[in-house]
Amino acid sequence: MFEKRDKSSDTRMKGYIKICPNCGSTDVSVESFNYMIRDICKECGYGSIKESLFVDNLIYFPEIPESQIEEFRKEIIDKKKK
Repeated sequence: MFEKRDKSSDTRMKGYIKICPNCGSTDVSVESFNYMIRDICKECGYGSIKESLFVDNLIYFPEIPESQIEEFRKEIIDKKKK
C-alpha cells in the first residue's frame, strides 16, 4: 500500500518543512528546468521563479521547524489583514 511521506525529509534541512509564504500550506512542490527552480504551492497556486542570474529577485519558500507552522500561519493572516 501507500506510505505517508514525512514532508520534512523533502527539504534540504532535516527536521524543517518548506511552507508557502502566501497561505501557510506545507503542500509544496519543487520543479526545475535547466538552471531555473520553481517552488509551487499546491493549495493556493503561489509560485516562485528562482534564476541564478537574478539573485536579488528571488522569492523564497521558507523552511521552518514543524513546531513553528501554526505561528507562521498566524503571521500570514495578520499581514493580510493590514
